[in-house]
Amino acid sequence: MNKMTAMVISGLLIILCLSNMALATPTEAFKGFFAVSTRELEELKSTAMTKIFEYDYKTCYDKTLAIVEKMPETVIYAQKNDLIAVYCVCLNSTPAGIFFEKIDSTHTRILISSASSRAKDWVASNVFSGKVQKPLARISLNL
Repeated sequence: MNKMTAMVISGLLIILCLSNMALATPTEAFKGFFAVSTRELEELKSTAMTKIFEYDYKTCYDKTLAIVEKMPETVIYAQKNDLIAVYCVCLNSTPAGIFFEKIDSTHTRILISSASSRAKDWVASNVFSGKVQKPLARISLNL
């Protein structure tokens, strides 16, 4: 491939990336470029797995955070007052979001969202049971 072709292909790739990022806010574009955006997880809340706990908001958040920190092959990549976002490394770094909604002073709803049903199920099984589960089996390809 000659130098001119390489420059044209590079330019097209840059334009493609910038046009996709133009649809998002500058902050979301930056987060998306560095793979730390939580926008997709927020958009998937409508399909989230939910459970209501008989804990006040802070207790529920703290207990959930303690479980997530013990989950094997899971990395927290974003943490806000109403969200803990994780990568499930055991599933090729699939992101999952754990959202918190205060219902009243003694009840909190937790929502688990992910584009991957396997990641959503695995995170929910840990958080909803209050026990750390074994990671899901990795998919391995023997080529």
